[in-house]
Amino acid sequence: MANKEKRIRRSPEEAQRLILDAAERSMGAGGPASLRLQDVAREAGVSHPTILHHFGSREGLVLALNRRSMEALTAALITRMGDDETAQDGIARTFAAYRDGIAERLVWLLQAGALPSGGKLSRYDDVVDSLQRLREGAARDGHAPDIADTRHVVHLTVVAALGDALIGSRLRGSYGETSSIPFERFLAGLIRDYLTART
Repeated sequence: MANKEKRIRRSPEEAQRLILDAAERSMGAGGPASLRLQDVAREAGVSHPTILHHFGSREGLVLALNRRSMEALTAALITRMGDDETAQDGIARTFAAYRDGIAERLVWLLQAGALPSGGKLSRYDDVVDSLQRLREGAARDGHAPDIADTRHVVHLTVVAALGDALIGSRLRGSYGETSSIPFERFLAGLIRDYLTART
């Protein structure tokens, strides 16, 4: 009788990390629609039922990938806000994250009907709160910046990054531009000028 491979015992956190890493690698150019849980299990060195135990389904796995990407982006943005990151730096970081897979996975999840509707997005609120604190610190005496403006700036940035990741290169191609940097600078300038006028 052949020797069976010894099962490696992993913590739930480690198993989830390995599965998410493998899923990211397995998607490659095919995107979420090409993701096969059997391939992810083999790549991660876990069983197919282990993936289902942690994520429930392929859609659950893709949703978890987006959550992880958003967590990393949000943490980086909040950290850098305190280190004098410019509006342009924050926008560039956000646009890059959406280009690097978040946008494609969001669209796929929407088409699959796998995105929960309603409810608050706590990490979104964290970015809004951090930006609001910066605005309050820079405000003239006796002037309290409106948090609605801050929310709208974050909303605009996310929507622009999502749209740019999906169709930005086609739009730019129609007027002969190849890089997203000029648009990112333009958007950063608009936001800076708007917030300066409102502070």
